[in-house]
Amino acid sequence: MSGASFCMERLSFCLLLSAWSWGWAPGDAAKPKGQGYPHMNSIRIDGDITLGGLFPVHGRGAEGKACGELKKEKGIHRLEAMLFALDRINNDPDLLPNITLGARILDTCSRDTHALEQSLTFVQALIEKDSTEVRCVNGGPPIITKPERVVGVIGASGSSVSIMVANILRLFKIPQISYASTAPDLSDNSRYDFFSRVVPSDTYQAQAMVDIVKALKWNYVSTLASEGSYGESGVEAFIQKSREDGQGGCCQLLSESILKSHSLNIRRPQICWVVGCQVSANRSNPLPLHGAGRLPEEKTFTNSLRF
Repeated sequence: MSGASFCMERLSFCLLLSAWSWGWAPGDAAKPKGQGYPHMNSIRIDGDITLGGLFPVHGRGAEGKACGELKKEKGIHRLEAMLFALDRINNDPDLLPNITLGARILDTCSRDTHALEQSLTFVQALIEKDSTEVRCVNGGPPIITKPERVVGVIGASGSSVSIMVANILRLFKIPQISYASTAPDLSDNSRYDFFSRVVPSDTYQAQAMVDIVKALKWNYVSTLASEGSYGESGVEAFIQKSREDGQGGCCQLLSESILKSHSLNIRRPQICWVVGCQVSANRSNPLPLHGAGRLPEEKTFTNSLRF
């Protein structure tokens, strides 16, 4: 057996094992198990120190369902990356000697409200419960198994999900590190003081958009973004950067948002489009980017950018 074949078979086995651990059938949508199973999709690995994980293993569900179809690239691949990192750390005798890292990984289903409900698992150990009046049948005190304490959370992916989860984790001073959330709002340390990320903010992306608009000499642009923190904040950052950059000769002709319920079938629903055109240079009284205008008839070309 060649090395490549062995690696591919091992990867397939790992993916299948993870799908089994999460209670999925390959290719099927997630099916809630009803009352009493608040964590229908989760992985638990015992260890001396437990890390939390939030991954969009499933997409947003339709017709009242919390979860939809499996997301391989954005969900399972990132989940496997965390599991792989934990294996490498735990198998290294010099990195954390005599300490084993555990994990409690949950599925956000690409929905902020669902992720908030799931993330309550991370703070259960920090909530004091009064059991003085609880007694067993024989009159003795109950034996309560305290949930593992999560010292930090890896995730989430979407900015709206990270914002929702960060609001509860900060109350219990649990650090949160995101691998994909790029909304500029998350840079506010006064509101998200326990949040950090390993990706740059959309502010840099907005500056790149402004630079491209200037380079193409567009003076009329329209924006199209998905509903939520990623798309709408991206457009706001683009407009703000254009003002700061003195792009006074560019007018925003139209700005529209796509509801998430209308973008379920789009492969990457979190989008930001900038469509622009160049008109006659002799145009008088240019409108600012934050204003509204009518597209002149002397249009020379149109083009679009996607981020």
